[in-house]
Amino acid sequence: MEKLRVGITGAGFIGQVHYDAFSKVIGAEVVAIADVDKKRRDQFAKRNNIRLKFDSLKQMAESDEVDVITLGVPNYLHKEFAVTCMKNGKHVIIEKPLCLTLDEADEIIEVSKKSNRYAFYAEELCFIPKFVRAKEIVDAGGIGRPYMIKEWEKHAGPYSPWFFKRETAGGGIMMDMGCHAIEFARWFLNKPKVKSVYAQVNLVLHKKITKLDDNVIILIEFENGVVANLEASWALKGGMDSVMECYGTEGVIYADLLRGGGIKCYSERGFTPNPEESRGWTFPEYDWNYQNGYPQEMQHFIDCILHNKEPMESAKDGKVVLEIMIAAYLSAATGKKIEFPLKVPYKYKYPVDLWLYPLKR
Repeated sequence: MEKLRVGITGAGFIGQVHYDAFSKVIGAEVVAIADVDKKRRDQFAKRNNIRLKFDSLKQMAESDEVDVITLGVPNYLHKEFAVTCMKNGKHVIIEKPLCLTLDEADEIIEVSKKSNRYAFYAEELCFIPKFVRAKEIVDAGGIGRPYMIKEWEKHAGPYSPWFFKRETAGGGIMMDMGCHAIEFARWFLNKPKVKSVYAQVNLVLHKKITKLDDNVIILIEFENGVVANLEASWALKGGMDSVMECYGTEGVIYADLLRGGGIKCYSERGFTPNPEESRGWTFPEYDWNYQNGYPQEMQHFIDCILHNKEPMESAKDGKVVLEIMIAAYLSAATGKKIEFPLKVPYKYKYPVDLWLYPLKR
């Protein structure tokens, strides 16, 4: 089998997650890392035995020793970097959210088509084993006709300062984890068309460091009558939650990503690199990367390239997710349900501006 050569952009947390995922993928090998922080880049290369090191994404994209590039960089760079990759003949895996504006999304989709290169949308919730099994049961008619789905993902805040800046992230929790919930619901329900979006957006916990949203509730009404009740938060104290529920006319199904995996542990001193995370009662995961769907996600993307298959998650899906997030911000600003097809009544630079500055129209 042909082995695709993978380059990783960004030597931070998600870059390491991508490397760990690809280490289990058949048909691919990570050969390169690019990061503007040379010290961090070199440490990443040494830790993971990567031979090629680049100072910039442009250098990596122009290299003839790389076939596929993953983007683990701040949101505002996604469009520029994705386009650069594809114009240089590289397939690209774009971490969520796809980009910051619908015009940027259209450009990514158009360049992908013209260059005949894949623009994959990295949404690992669609590959999580527990959620995949729940979907199989629902698709088989196990709970009758679904009428409501719920999903929530919450913790006390992100790991890097750029998430709190409008100029680099485009929005707060909506752009960080709201996109997860939205695409999970679409995927789980086999991607029905959206009828309307209603949302409440708040800043609860991080008022001293940001103006961006850190707690959102999103209601999506699909054309098939199913309602998605979604929550995302950086305001949860005491750990993290990631849960889905689906209600049907003949049953219900629950899946908790972080609990019920077969291991339960009590530790007074802690056992992870950050001991505070593992003190007290915890539910240790036997393989965090696998249980969060990353190797399965990357394997799917590689298989699409090798066998010329239509991807389950592409830039087109990323655009729909972005439309829903924009509608959610607009709904929160106006207090109204936003009907689809989406029409934004005024211009905005970043999606969160629709909520932050509703009077500047």
